[in-house]
Amino acid sequence: MFFLMPFIIWMFDNSVSSEISFLKFKAAFNDGMLGLPGFIWKLVALGLIWASLHHFIAGIRHLWMDTHHHHVSKDFGRQTAATVLVLTLGLTAVLGAKLFGLY
Repeated sequence: MFFLMPFIIWMFDNSVSSEISFLKFKAAFNDGMLGLPGFIWKLVALGLIWASLHHFIAGIRHLWMDTHHHHVSKDFGRQTAATVLVLTLGLTAVLGAKLFGLY
């Protein structure tokens, strides 16, 4: 995530600067840029979506475990880790479907 931060900043800047820059941003995902097709850029964005969701949901899990430490066990850790993976993959699938124009 850290090394893709310039790409994230570029996406945000282009999406909110003006209508013209938003259209350029949209074209990068539809037609491609820098010699790469738009499909590749969508996959990069999908990877960033997954990483951000996983980081956020796992962070909530760890905060909850820190505040309720008397309920934490090895089985609980496995269950919540699996829950984090299921949630992040499910949300990524939903957002990926939107990104690739399935709805």
